Amino acid sequence: MSRWLAWAALAFAIVAACSDPPQKPGTAVVSGTPPVVSGGGGGDGGASLAEGGADGGVCSELPNTGLLVDRTGVQGEPPTSIGGTVVDGTYDLTAYAVYVGAAGVSGPTGITAKASMRIGAAKVDEIIELGGSGKTTTTTVRRSAYSASGATFAETQLCPSTGAGAQFQFTAQDTNLTLTDLSTKEAFTFTKR
Repeated sequence: MSRWLAWAALAFAIVAACSDPPQKPGTAVVSGTPPVVSGGGGGDGGASLAEGGADGGVCSELPNTGLLVDRTGVQGEPPTSIGGTVVDGTYDLTAYAVYVGAAGVSGPTGITAKASMRIGAAKVDEIIELGGSGKTTTTTVRRSAYSASGATFAETQLCPSTGAGAQFQFTAQDTNLTLTDLSTKEAFTFTKR
């Protein structure tokens, strides 16, 4: 019997060791991607810094000047977005939260992000770097057209490919713009430079 238990324990250890680490929920930038705003399904999608658009060019020359921010688990549900006026300019990521429900664990999640975005002429250029403990760092660069109506911030990707979209709830107040992906319960707060 003890030999069977040893084999069962070994098999369990092998399966656990070969499992993929848990993935972060999709992001808010764009299309479930961080608002990098990536972002999107999971925030890990999009083009690498080296990838270009349909014309072979780079999607954006926007430098990533944001600080490295830890994603923090927050108990409860995302607050209701109130919309506001989205002001043209360049923004850096200053807070990154995931709402974990009433029974969830609050605090650091082990995921980090560094992001910047430039908004102007109904377009948004985004760059986001996602990483953290046990996660390969990925960089996503994209350009999207956007519209803001009520509390909805909708993006349609223009580069590196066209047509993909994302929808966020947003709150624009003073120099802050918070984009919330209701499907992943992630909120990205950007502060205007």
